[in-house]
Amino acid sequence: MKKLFNKIEKKPLLISVGLIMFQSLSYLFIKLFQGNPHMIGNLIDDKIPFCKYFIIPYCMWHVLIFYLPYYYYKKDKNTLSKYLACYILSIILSSIIFVIYPTMVERPVLENNNIFNILTNFIYFIDTPPINCLPSMHCAISMLFVLSAFTCKKVSNKMKTFILITSIFIMISTVFIKQHVVIDIITGDLLMTFIYLYVNHDKKIVNKIKKMLNL
Repeated sequence: MKKLFNKIEKKPLLISVGLIMFQSLSYLFIKLFQGNPHMIGNLIDDKIPFCKYFIIPYCMWHVLIFYLPYYYYKKDKNTLSKYLACYILSIILSSIIFVIYPTMVERPVLENNNIFNILTNFIYFIDTPPINCLPSMHCAISMLFVLSAFTCKKVSNKMKTFILITSIFIMISTVFIKQHVVIDIITGDLLMTFIYLYVNHDKKIVNKIKKMLNL
């Protein structure tokens, strides 16, 4: 076990921890400047039922935000640099949107009578109150998973398929466990698509990330 631990690259894991900390601190900071949030949702969202089983793909997001930077670190550091630049820019831009137009969603009250509800209530607990929904960062980063994989020649077709299917289920899960509404998915995906196109075009940002992190 010790030998296995010693073989694990620590740098990409520390990078992932740094991104999560930056995102979490940004959320806490912007709350100081936000006004009253707007309740969002429409008839389509009202017709989408709560489905407890979707908490599983929802939680897969937390696995991928640790695994994929590590995977790209080993496979292609240029892809990793793009990934990091897009992630950071998405946090900054979404934070600005959250301040200008804070939003919230209505969530159901669940009994802790099964493991799926327990997991969902835990997610609700660490994400209380349910604000800063539009754009959905869960969906924006999931779109980043897909864009990064499909523009990297060193990623196998099997891996691309896995990332695509998992990311789609993650996005869908956000509305089925009532963490987001449909417009949050759309805006999150659009935000990341525009950011990725910009970063892919501007090589200076990627080179700065490479230099800063010595990749």
